[in-house]
Amino acid sequence: MTARAVVDRLRRTPAGRTAWRVVSGLIEIQWVDRSLALAAQIFISVLPVVIAASVFSGWHTAADTLSDQFGFDVGRLGVAEAETSDPSFAAFGVLGLVMVLLSGTSFARALGRVYGAVWSVPSMGPRDAWRWLAALVAVALSVSLVAQTRGLSRLDYAGRPLALLGEVAVWTLVWAFAPYLLTKGALSGRLLWATGLLTAVGLTAVHVAGRILLPRITANAQQHFGPLGLAFTSVSWLFVMSMVIVGAAAIIEAFASDDTPVGRYLRGSGGAPGTEP
Repeated sequence: MTARAVVDRLRRTPAGRTAWRVVSGLIEIQWVDRSLALAAQIFISVLPVVIAASVFSGWHTAADTLSDQFGFDVGRLGVAEAETSDPSFAAFGVLGLVMVLLSGTSFARALGRVYGAVWSVPSMGPRDAWRWLAALVAVALSVSLVAQTRGLSRLDYAGRPLALLGEVAVWTLVWAFAPYLLTKGALSGRLLWATGLLTAVGLTAVHVAGRILLPRITANAQQHFGPLGLAFTSVSWLFVMSMVIVGAAAIIEAFASDDTPVGRYLRGSGGAPGTEP
């Protein structure tokens, strides 16, 4: 049986048509390329916001966040804890945070282009710049909040399940809020929550795997290549996370485009961008 025959046979079934829509949608939006571009923007835009915000929350919060996300101890890099109580440092930190926020909106613009490609909605202009800033702050804040949910795992009995649920809840909120901002409200509530939940489950699964794999990977990278190895490992892991973010949006769009009970439920009465109600 030829490949064309397999595809034709697959597309005769509802599940097969959905699977084909998912695959073709990922190819159409250039899943790998967009994920790589988004990972680079997270590295140069979101993480600096987390670090710059330590002027308010304390350096230990930023260090805990980096340790939680990438599995390495910042103290091993020889970075001393910042004296945030120093007025001159605080003034510089506030100014630095403002500059990082203004320059860091490139991440939100890249994410907006992803949602624009997935849902076929027009890109935003300078008048909507506040949406880029709000999305950047929301994502940066969620990264720190997820690191704090690990404290729940220290509770007896239900600690670990609560920590996982807390992580899923944080990710769901931010990844439903981000597409709402960056598509200017073009998506229905069901599409937003479905996108947020699927993204949250994917990121949590990646995070759980990272807690097992990353400490060994980053230790080897630091031993062989020093800080450069840590940077390469971090960007690589951000690429995996970005594939989840981009892929989740494309998968929900594929399901919403299908004439199935799930598709009709996701579209609701108003339909979805780029689809017929």
